Amino acid sequence: MHSCIAASVLIMSGCGKDDDPKPEEQVQLENLVKTWTLTDAVLGTTLRTDFVNVTLTISGSFNSSSPLGPYTYNLKGTFPNPSPWKPNGQWTFGEDAVTSVIVRDPGTADELVMNYNLSNDAKTLTINFSVPEAATGWGGGIFAKTKQVSGNWSFTFTSN
Repeated sequence: MHSCIAASVLIMSGCGKDDDPKPEEQVQLENLVKTWTLTDAVLGTTLRTDFVNVTLTISGSFNSSSPLGPYTYNLKGTFPNPSPWKPNGQWTFGEDAVTSVIVRDPGTADELVMNYNLSNDAKTLTINFSVPEAATGWGGGIFAKTKQVSGNWSFTFTSN
């Protein structure tokens, strides 16, 4: 009788249990993939009001062979001229998704290491990065990168 109970407990404990938890990159990607609405843009200590109706769409499918990415981003809305953002591009997680580091446009002249913070409920995303004074830029238009956008940026986005 005891052996039947023990066997039942062993069988039941295996039911529904996920022996292979999702990789951290997959969990983070699932939280990030959506359209985000910009609520605040700050350069240094100055709140910037020249970003209007801006959305950031993060997309991509997890690939266990390349868990760090690349994934894609796309920005829409009205931006200051010049802007610290390109309208779209690729990004990857840093060496460890838990460190909350992403690399925008990896392997290009525009590569930029960014820190992100995702709220516990995955409804607020904050992205911080620095644009160096010596940065060379994106050609013209509303998405030009120049010395005018150098400094420490903080962007806060929300989702439903």
